[in-house]
Amino acid sequence: MDSRKDLSDVTAILLAAGYGSRIAELTAGPKCLLPVAGKSMLERHLEIWKKLGLKKVRLVVGYKAEEIITVAKKYESDLAIEYLYNHEYLTKGNTYSLLLGIQKLQGTSLIFDADLVYHADILGTFLAQKEENLIIVGETDISDIECTKTLVDKNAFVRKVVDKRAITKEELELYEYVGEAIGILKFSPSVTDALVKNCEEFLAVAGNLKLNWEHVLNIFLPKVEVQYAQCINHNWIEIDTPEDQKHA
Repeated sequence: MDSRKDLSDVTAILLAAGYGSRIAELTAGPKCLLPVAGKSMLERHLEIWKKLGLKKVRLVVGYKAEEIITVAKKYESDLAIEYLYNHEYLTKGNTYSLLLGIQKLQGTSLIFDADLVYHADILGTFLAQKEENLIIVGETDISDIECTKTLVDKNAFVRKVVDKRAITKEELELYEYVGEAIGILKFSPSVTDALVKNCEEFLAVAGNLKLNWEHVLNIFLPKVEVQYAQCINHNWIEIDTPEDQKHA
């Protein structure tokens, strides 16, 4: 990363309100506090952000919020942390958490899924990119049903993400598959404001309240010019299952 790059207008937003039902056999606590090689995912995020020079942080919490806050408070001497509460995490999913994180935000938004483990070099390289609106994309097989598959148009702008289903023949005729959106997204102030409006409109429909951010992005991405940055290595993993934790 270019150490001279000014990150003073960037706010890191961690979406950590959910329950994590698929790892319930490993912990009854918040998913982001699950240890990976002796250190929780939350601590790994915060320490990387501190190392790279980020200062402003928003943690969106819900399930057992106080346990998360107790850990995060240890970093408040280095990071200006704001806690935002999704009190209705059982009925309102991470699109609602995303909205809480980006509402009334001044500056660039840097959005993270809490269950992502990644090497500092991946984020450092990403932050050094000059493009204002970017999604990190990692190498994953197109046949992986679970991953968030990223589709781009002929100008390499991200236009669609496909989650937990196969990409259709019609989609591949329109777009090119470039890999998995690993769960790190960066948006300029104006694009963040546009995303707020799209989230509000999306969540005004009762049937959308529990849906993840991939769904609102599919309404949002055709309207804006968001590029993708290829992940520089394979040192990342999303922790969804006990097997993922062992692999990590």
